Amino acid sequence: MDWHDVQDMLTGIGEKPTDEVVQKLFEVADKDKKGIITTEEFLANHETFLSGRPARIILVVGGPGSGKGLLSERLANECGVVHLSSGDLLRDEISQGTELGKHVEKIVQKGELVSSAIMVTLMQKRMKDHPGKRILLDGFPRSQENAKDLVTLCGKPELALHLTCDDTVLLERIMKRGESGDRSDDNFQTAIQRIRTYHKYHNLTIDFLREENVPIVFLDCSKSPGVVWDQLRSIGRLMRSSVRF
Repeated sequence: MDWHDVQDMLTGIGEKPTDEVVQKLFEVADKDKKGIITTEEFLANHETFLSGRPARIILVVGGPGSGKGLLSERLANECGVVHLSSGDLLRDEISQGTELGKHVEKIVQKGELVSSAIMVTLMQKRMKDHPGKRILLDGFPRSQENAKDLVTLCGKPELALHLTCDDTVLLERIMKRGESGDRSDDNFQTAIQRIRTYHKYHNLTIDFLREENVPIVFLDCSKSPGVVWDQLRSIGRLMRSSVRF
């Protein structure tokens, strides 16, 4: 196999390699430096090499109750991307009863933001399980500090999907979710505090993403999940120009 064969092999397994990626992988596998590698050498090295690649990140941001999780799940099911929910990561940590989980639980119950250091650490831990894959980060970043740490440690996101709607809609959805028992932290006082916290940090977060030239797609999430999905499909040309699913 020569350089071009390696490129074809990577494309054949679903990768979209740049010339730099192909060249580096070829150099790693070509241990005798003869300018050619066997199929066995390719297979023995490509997983190890690709495991060091950063994940490709798409952000799904919006207020509590905006439908980030539903949209992310549908994208994961229909487009084959990996869905990581910041809320689920925190709830998993809490359910494990770790010292970190106990600390996080107190913060969540107050409707406050978990520190950037904790969130980025949990995100990185999960992203390492999906090297080189496209990752949907649902509900993160929630502050400018989050966004800066994410870019510094994980690279610039490819795209941000921004779900918007009135606070009254958010509050109604959160309360309905609380009535169903899906989320223990969905009560009226906590809901109000979460919405206030969201607005306190949100604009600076979006401003930072704009400064980093991250494409932002705005979606009106006041309607049903199906309507939101149709909005996303209607901007397909923009999606294809920014991100190849």
